[in-house]
Amino acid sequence: MSNENKVDIKSAEVEFERFVEAMDLDVDTADMDTEDLTAFKKTKNRLIRAIQKGSLVFNEDGEAVYTPVNAKSKHTEAITFHERTGASLMAMDSKKKGHDVAKTYAVLGNMTGLHQSTFAGLVGIDVKICEAIFALLMD
Repeated sequence: MSNENKVDIKSAEVEFERFVEAMDLDVDTADMDTEDLTAFKKTKNRLIRAIQKGSLVFNEDGEAVYTPVNAKSKHTEAITFHERTGASLMAMDSKKKGHDVAKTYAVLGNMTGLHQSTFAGLVGIDVKICEAIFALLMD
C-alpha cells in the first residue's frame, strides 16, 4: 500500500468522531486517569492514521470497516466491526480462564461474523488496528 495519505487529518478526525457517536463510545478524556489517557491517545492516533491511509473507513451505520494491508496477513478481505451485543460477551464463556487472547478473538469473531482464527492470522498493523477497534468497542 502507498505511504501517501488518501484522507487529510481533519477529515480523518471528523470520521473518527462519527464512529464515536454512532457507537455511543465514552471517550471523554476529562474522566480518564493518566494510564487510560495514554492508552486512548495511542489507540485514537493509530486509528486516525489508518483512516488517513484509507484502510479504515466507516459505513453508513458508523461501523468500522478495516481492510488488512500487511502482505503477510492471511485475511485480505474487509472486516466489518458491528456493535457489541450480549452475545459478543458470551463468546468469551467458551474459553478457559486465563486464555485472554482467545477470549478477545472470540469476541472479535462474534462482532465481525468471522471465525476467531481470522485474527490469529493477521500480522503487524492489521492485528493492531483490529485490537484498537476492539478496545474502543469494549469500553
